[in-house]
Amino acid sequence: MTTQPSEHLDNTVLAALPSDAQAFLASRLLKKPVMSGEVLHEPGAPLIHVIFPHSGIVSMQGILQDGRSVESASVGREGLVGVECMLGKDVSSYYATVAISGQASWLTVTDLEAALDHFPDARHIMRRYCVRLMHDLMQAVACASVHSASQRVATWLLRAEDRTCGSQFELTQRTLANIFGLRLATISDACGRLNGAGAIDQARGILTIVDRTRLADQSCECYRRYANSAWV
Repeated sequence: MTTQPSEHLDNTVLAALPSDAQAFLASRLLKKPVMSGEVLHEPGAPLIHVIFPHSGIVSMQGILQDGRSVESASVGREGLVGVECMLGKDVSSYYATVAISGQASWLTVTDLEAALDHFPDARHIMRRYCVRLMHDLMQAVACASVHSASQRVATWLLRAEDRTCGSQFELTQRTLANIFGLRLATISDACGRLNGAGAIDQARGILTIVDRTRLADQSCECYRRYANSAWV
C-alpha cells in the first residue's frame, strides 16, 4: 500500500513542505510510537535518522560530570530531532530522550539530504525551523538563569499542552528533575506550589493540568516568547 503524505502532516515541518517534497518523502517516512524514556539520539553516535514528532515531546539534554541531565531545548510536533545534520554534522551532540510518549515519523538522513537537494523550497523551510530552534535555545538559557523552578515547570507544562493538545500526561517528578537538572526535592516543591495554586494535579505518575489560567499565572514571561516565535 502506498503511504499517503497526509499520514505525516500532523508535524508542522512536514506539513509546511511543498507538495512535491511531501510526495517524495511519503514512502520514505516511517511512522511509529516513541515511548517515555526512550533514547532516540545520544552524544557521539552517528546521525542515521531525523525524527519528526506528531505527538509527545522529545527533550534534548546534555549530561554534566555529576551525572545530572539538563534540557537545552525540547521538540514537539512543531519541529524535528537531528537538525544538526543540516549543519554539516554526522554525529549527535546530545541525548534526545522522549519525555512524553507519542508518535513520530522517522526519516534517514540520506533521504532528507536527497529531498533538500531536489527541492530548494524544502531547504528554505528547514532553515526557517533552524532559526526557530536557535531562538528557543537562547530563551531556555535566559529562563534557567533568572526564573524559579515553579515558573519553569509551569512554562514547560503549558508548552506541553500546546504541543500535545492534551492536558494529561504520563510524567513523573523524576522525569521533570532530569529535564531541568534539578534535585528531586526542588521539583517536588515546585509541583507542590502549582498544585497548591489549583493549577495541576498529580497521582501515580499522571500529571493533569486542571486549570490552564492558573498555570499561566504561575509561569514566566518565557512562555509568551516561545508562543510568539511561530515560524510558519
